[in-house]
Amino acid sequence: MPRRTLIIAVAVALGLAGCSGELPTTPDPRPGLPVSQQSDREVDRFVAAAEEGDTELEIVQGFLRAAEGFASDTDVSRTYLTSELASAWVPTSTVSIYEGETTLTRTGPGEVTVEVQTVGRLDADGRLTEQSPRTSTHTFELTEVGGEHRISAFPDDASLWLSQLAFERAFRPTTLSYLNTQQDVFVPELRWLADSEGLPTSVTRAQLAPLPPHLEGAVRTAAGEGMRLATPAVPVDPSSLVATVNLQGATLAGDGAADELQSQLAHSLLGLSSVAGVQVQVAGQPLRLEGADGPITGATQLPFSDLEREVGQVLLRVGEQLTVVDPSQYALRDVPESALGDVDLPAVGLEWTGVSATGDLDDLAAVSGDGGSFRRWRGEQVHTNEGIGDRLTAPAVDTNGAFWLGGVHRSSQTPRIWVVDADDLDAVARPVETDWLADQERVHGLSISPDGSRAAVVLGTVESASGEVSHRLVLSGIVRDGQGRPSGLTEPLQLVPHLDEVTSARWRSAGELLLVGQRPEDPAPQPFLLPLGGWLESLGELPGVVDVVPVPRATGAEAIARTEDGGIFVPEGQEGWQPVRNGDQVVVPGG
Repeated sequence: MPRRTLIIAVAVALGLAGCSGELPTTPDPRPGLPVSQQSDREVDRFVAAAEEGDTELEIVQGFLRAAEGFASDTDVSRTYLTSELASAWVPTSTVSIYEGETTLTRTGPGEVTVEVQTVGRLDADGRLTEQSPRTSTHTFELTEVGGEHRISAFPDDASLWLSQLAFERAFRPTTLSYLNTQQDVFVPELRWLADSEGLPTSVTRAQLAPLPPHLEGAVRTAAGEGMRLATPAVPVDPSSLVATVNLQGATLAGDGAADELQSQLAHSLLGLSSVAGVQVQVAGQPLRLEGADGPITGATQLPFSDLEREVGQVLLRVGEQLTVVDPSQYALRDVPESALGDVDLPAVGLEWTGVSATGDLDDLAAVSGDGGSFRRWRGEQVHTNEGIGDRLTAPAVDTNGAFWLGGVHRSSQTPRIWVVDADDLDAVARPVETDWLADQERVHGLSISPDGSRAAVVLGTVESASGEVSHRLVLSGIVRDGQGRPSGLTEPLQLVPHLDEVTSARWRSAGELLLVGQRPEDPAPQPFLLPLGGWLESLGELPGVVDVVPVPRATGAEAIARTEDGGIFVPEGQEGWQPVRNGDQVVVPGG
C-alpha cells in the first residue's frame, strides 16, 4: 500500500516569550536572574507545551513555535523532545533564519520534514551570515515515549529555526569594543545576542573571548587569556542600573591594562539601554579609572572614543580638471576660490585614472589607464613609478596618508598588494604579506577603514567553465610593525556571500561599507549599505551605477553616486536618487 503523505502549511507565530540574553553554550540547566533584575518586555506571549495526544506534525509544529522562547525561565520547548535530546540541546549552536511560511510534511512513521526559505544563519558566537533566499528542507525524527510522540533527532545543520522577524525580536545587534593599535579609538565588532535580562552577561562574555581570527594582530584587547567572570552572571542593580563585572583568572599586566579593560567593558555595556553604569572588579576588588569617581557612567570618562571623521570639501573631476565642491550643498556647488586657501590642485592627464587624495589635499595619486604606472602629485612636484606591477588598482588612502595598491607581480603575474609610504614623494612600493591570496585571484579594489585597522578587498576570480570573472568582497585586518607601517593582511572574512557580484566597496564609517553589487534577483548592479555583521540594505535602484562614495559629516556619512554615463547623484527620499552634476569621478579626501 502506498504511504500516505500529509502536508500542512504553517505560518509560524512571530511573537516571542521572554528570553535570557546569555547565549547557551552547554546543555546544563542554568538558574534565571532575580525578578528585580529582569527587564521589561514589550510583549508577553504564552507558549504552549506539548499536549497529550499530539500528532507527529503537531509536535514538530508546536516545537517550532515554542522554540522562540528557548532562553526563558519557563522554556517549554524541551517538552517536545525526548529527555536525551532535551538535555543535549544547545539552541544557539546554529540558528537558521527564514522568511515566509513553513511547510510541514509527514513523510513516514517517525519522520517529519520542514520546508523553509532560508535567508541567514547565526553561529554560536553571534555572527550573522546573510544568504540568498533559498528553499531548504530539514528532517526531524520522532519516537514514542510513554505512548506520546517526541522529537528524538534534529537536522544536522541547525539547532534553532526562527523567522526573520522573530529573530530580530529575539536577538539584539550588539557592538563589542576592541582597541586600535595606533590611535586611542575603539574598533567595533557587531554581534547578535539574545535580547533579555541576561544580555549584560552575554556581552561581557563575548568581550572577554579571544579576538576573531580576521582581527588577530590588527586590533588589541586587554582581556587576557584565562580571564573570566568570577560569578555566573553580571548583576545589574535595579535602582541605579549599575552593572558589576567581577573578573578572575588572570592578572592585568602592562601600563594602562586596567584602563583598557575597563574601557572595553564599559563602552560595550553602556550601549545597552538596561545599563547606566559599569563597575569592573578583579577578585572582588574594584578597579579605578582616572576621572571616574565610582562606576563608569559615560563614554566621555573613557581614555578611548569612537572614531569621528568629517569632510568639508570633496573633489569633482571633469576631464583633466579637479574642482573643490561643497558636499553640504545639495547641488555640490563649487567652493569659491577665496575660500580655498593654499589648495593647489594639479591638472590630471586623461591617461591617469582612479584619483585619490590625502585628507589635507596636499598629496594626490592615480594609476595609468593601462594599469602599469603609479603617479603622485605634491604641489608642483610630480613622481611616476613604473616598476611596481601590472593591473594596478585605484590607490586607496589610509589614516597615515599612505597609498595602497593592488595588482599582479610583473614577472610571475601572481596577485600582490603594496603600500607606498606617505613621507617621501618617491617612496618605493612595499609589498604586504598576503599568503591567503590564490594565484588565480586578482585584486580589483581596496578601501582602508577610517581607523586604519582593516581593509575591504574586492577580489576577482576567473570561472574556468565560462571564462568570466566573478567578484567577491572580503574583510582583512591590517597588521603593522613597531613603527606603525603595514606589514601584512590577516586571513580574511568573506562578506555578503549571497551577492552574485561586488564591483565597489568603500568605508562609510568604522562599522559600515557602501557597496555596488548585484543580488541574484537584480537585473543590474545596485548601491547598498552594509553594516558589518548586519543585514544588507538597499539604497534604491540607480541604473548604470558604478561607484558610491561616502562623505563623512557631523550628522553621518552621506552618499554620492556616479553612473557609467558620468552622472553624479545624491540621495533623495528613502530610496531615491537625484542627479546634481556631471563628472568623471568624485574624490573624498582621506577616503
